[in-house]
Amino acid sequence: MNLDYDESRFSRKKGDYFIGPATALFDATLYPKTLDYKRRLSGQMRPLSGEDIFRIPKTTGYFGTRKYDGEFALLAFDGKEIISVNPGGTVRGGLPCFDEVAKLLAKAKVKNCLLAAEIYSTTKAEQRHRIYQVVKLLRSPASEAELKKLGLAVFDIIELDGQPVESVADVYRLLDKWLDGGKLVHAAEHKILKDLDAVSELFAEWVIGEGSEGLVVRHDQAGWFKIKVRHNLDAAIVGFSEGAEDRKGLLHDLLVAVMRDDGTFHEFARVGGGFTEEDRRTLADNLRRRIVPSDYVAVNNDYVAYEMIEPGPVIEISCLDLISESSKGDPINKMVLDWDGKAYSALARMPLASVISPQFVRIRDDKEANPQDVNIRQVSELVQVPDTDKSAHESVAPPSEILERVVYTKVMKGQQMVRKLLLWKTNKEDTMDFPGYVVYLTDFSPNRQNPLERDMRISNNERSARRMFDQFAEDNFVGGWELVS
Repeated sequence: MNLDYDESRFSRKKGDYFIGPATALFDATLYPKTLDYKRRLSGQMRPLSGEDIFRIPKTTGYFGTRKYDGEFALLAFDGKEIISVNPGGTVRGGLPCFDEVAKLLAKAKVKNCLLAAEIYSTTKAEQRHRIYQVVKLLRSPASEAELKKLGLAVFDIIELDGQPVESVADVYRLLDKWLDGGKLVHAAEHKILKDLDAVSELFAEWVIGEGSEGLVVRHDQAGWFKIKVRHNLDAAIVGFSEGAEDRKGLLHDLLVAVMRDDGTFHEFARVGGGFTEEDRRTLADNLRRRIVPSDYVAVNNDYVAYEMIEPGPVIEISCLDLISESSKGDPINKMVLDWDGKAYSALARMPLASVISPQFVRIRDDKEANPQDVNIRQVSELVQVPDTDKSAHESVAPPSEILERVVYTKVMKGQQMVRKLLLWKTNKEDTMDFPGYVVYLTDFSPNRQNPLERDMRISNNERSARRMFDQFAEDNFVGGWELVS
């Protein structure tokens, strides 16, 4: 393991604390190992609410670990020094808690290891502000004394002398031994729990009683579980989709949004659970009457396009967690929509959060779709969301340009059918969120059970997009279809 780095690309903050990019490390394996571990951890960790604890497979000898609200860090120790790498590609060194853990590991005669830890604030704060304290301190500490407010909770041994440590019992046996006596550094607080009743009791003690962010339950055979209190938020319905086949006519799921202070709607979550059969029938019937035009097409998890509706109904939803960063530390960007009283238009993608396990709770007849009742601050009070005060209109991208548009009609059984085919250039191909060209077909037939069907193709090359357009035309405008526009 090589912890050397290009010093010219690192900056000194306060005292011995320094930061720099992972690309400046001489050991090119450390950052990929950080990403790989974080992805594996996310894949293994099943989120549950306190009410769902008894869905964990029954066995004995669980390890319950306190969840800390901090920054995930892979700690690399070469026998003398220690640095951290986070999923966003930031390398840190020289923190007081790092110096302490390096001394403890050297004293324990550890030759080299990779550890998983959370850098967290040891000062008291409201639960929703803990992560903010950590981010603020790590980004711009005011003094060396402030850096001593950062603690380190180590919860896993990724490698020891180049080899994985598979057993959770071995992980905590070694961490307890190595980090015994640490002041800023310690093994993440943990207890051995004989059964699920003990898990439930510890959740009530740590999370409900003491306000911890959550409880992580680990077992070599049963797996990993993250148990948290569900959050309840209010959101405006902006779109809906219906079921297929024997579920036609029933609600499949809702597209909901929160509102920014500038009056725009920020796409928030797709809500498909928590509804009774009567809810699904009643909501679908009511929302069909509110369908409005939109130049933004959103699809559900089955790739069915949402029907956009006039904003107005507000619902309460609950969720297990909100995540405002990707595994690489990038923001979770979602579309912001402008409503002009007649139609929606897409403005820009801006940071918000992914919603874990959203569930419908109830209709909020006492609330309306306005910035006071469904404000984005509901989210930013729970997780860090950049630019919540920024107007979405400041981020508007260049408008798209229609290159081709044709409309065909056909009469069958006394009913007129309409097919429209469009090709447009987005003029946003320099961003990560848009393709260069879109080919879009709409097919309206009142004789079908599902009258409106859509198909779409994308490309970053105009020649390829035009070939798609021509193929769509050849496949769809035959057998009595007449060009009208």
